[in-house]
Amino acid sequence: MGSGTGGTYRRIPDVAEVRAFPALRYDTSVAGRLDDLICPPYDVIAPAERAALVARSDRNFVRVELPEPTADGYAEAASLLARWQRERTLSADEPSLYLHEHEFSVGGARVSRRGVFVALQLHSLDEGVVLPHELTFPKAKADRLELLRATRANTSPIFGMVDGRVFAALRGASVQPAAEARLGEDHHWLSRITDAKVIDAFRAAMRDERVYLADGHHRYETALNYANERAAPPDAPERWVLMYLCGLNDRGLRIFATHRVVSGPLSALDEAVRRSFHASPIDRGALGDMQPGIVLARDGQFTRLEPREDADLAAMPEAWRELPVALAEELLVKPAQVGGAEIAYEHDIEKAIAAASGGRAAILLRAVDPTTLRAVSDAGERMPQKTTYFYPKVPSGLVVRSLDLG
Repeated sequence: MGSGTGGTYRRIPDVAEVRAFPALRYDTSVAGRLDDLICPPYDVIAPAERAALVARSDRNFVRVELPEPTADGYAEAASLLARWQRERTLSADEPSLYLHEHEFSVGGARVSRRGVFVALQLHSLDEGVVLPHELTFPKAKADRLELLRATRANTSPIFGMVDGRVFAALRGASVQPAAEARLGEDHHWLSRITDAKVIDAFRAAMRDERVYLADGHHRYETALNYANERAAPPDAPERWVLMYLCGLNDRGLRIFATHRVVSGPLSALDEAVRRSFHASPIDRGALGDMQPGIVLARDGQFTRLEPREDADLAAMPEAWRELPVALAEELLVKPAQVGGAEIAYEHDIEKAIAAASGGRAAILLRAVDPTTLRAVSDAGERMPQKTTYFYPKVPSGLVVRSLDLG
């Protein structure tokens, strides 16, 4: 079906299987305000923010989601999770699907994204059922595996995208309000669906679909590794994972670019620009939703880069050759790294521009849209690491899936 960076998919009769699950959720009559208890996922929590979350409540979920990366730290996270269940800080629902509305600010406007939390059956990434869209770094997978081993829980959901038509199966369903919370400027509403007929209808709708991983590649691969490590049989709890599903056409779906900040010697970067690109100056005002694919920023100056007709793209998979992030990675970032430069990543364009001074440069990229992401994934390819930033993140602690509960 596709080859290259992502490998070739095996043609198999498997389908996307989802099911209701008994989430662990905070009982606010015991634990206190939910606003003080939920947290962002581990990969966007800076040390100062972790300290602030810990100070907010001794039951804030960050204590489980992001422990110290040591044997004692993972053991403490598992101990807390078990104690909170004994004390009824966290209580299990009956098996449910969980509808989630997430209201947030972007571009000066309030926007809502809607999705559903489910348990998704794991598939190897070469099977063409669950599709990744970017490469991953190994370090984060090691940390998440240690936490999963210790807690036997999916502490934060993986973010997946599906064709929006599947949500028609949930339209008009009877729902039970379950929770409401604020995290910073974000507002969350959670409700439950327990009707077996509705759940079965949604499961049936999903069986014709692929799931495209948006955020949580590390956690998905970690869940696969853990299931294989345990030699879990096909329907064991280890063969399922907590997934948040959003429609590819959802009006609230936002994908930001991840820009590159280059520091250190920039001579190799300058040479790469001369070798592979047509360069033309542009105004700061040209940056925005329709900004050029690749812009080089340095000391308040902005240069639009367009690949030369004779640029060497032979090493790039076919599906990558019109992607700004892939062109920048192959033709700019790699030569700069060979020349001794260091690369940092920043999804906030204003912060990237501010960093592009004092001997540093920023490679500003146009974001990948959902249609392009889907096409690259369907081709069996993965884009470079740090290609996308799905905004906002799905919170941790709103729903938790314990493997010991199914």
